[in-house]
Amino acid sequence: MNGVLDACRGLGVTLIAYQPLASGALTGRYTPGARPTGMRRCMGYFRGQSLEAVQPVVALLREIGERYSRSPAQVALRWLIENETVLPIPGAKNGKQAADNAGALSFRLTPAEIEVLNQATLAWRG
Repeated sequence: MNGVLDACRGLGVTLIAYQPLASGALTGRYTPGARPTGMRRCMGYFRGQSLEAVQPVVALLREIGERYSRSPAQVALRWLIENETVLPIPGAKNGKQAADNAGALSFRLTPAEIEVLNQATLAWRG
């Protein structure tokens, strides 16, 4: 991590999270055996060992999502929404994706779930 989020916290500034789903890496759609095609395959999230490194986070997002009947993407967005210093702006290519993103507003994570996600993402974000 480059310290931007910590600086925002210290200054009381909200971070606007562009690409809060890491270009789809946090959706569970892509795996080492099912890499993206097109321009997305060239993005840092999907090159080298990056896609392998995010798999434990996606597994945790999926596990938490099962408790709420939510997708990994919805859990990831909810985790960011629950961080007072972050404002996620998810993209959507169609109405279904927009509706799926909105599903992150219909549930809450427990403090324990937020903490386990904070810890699980440290290595991947670092």
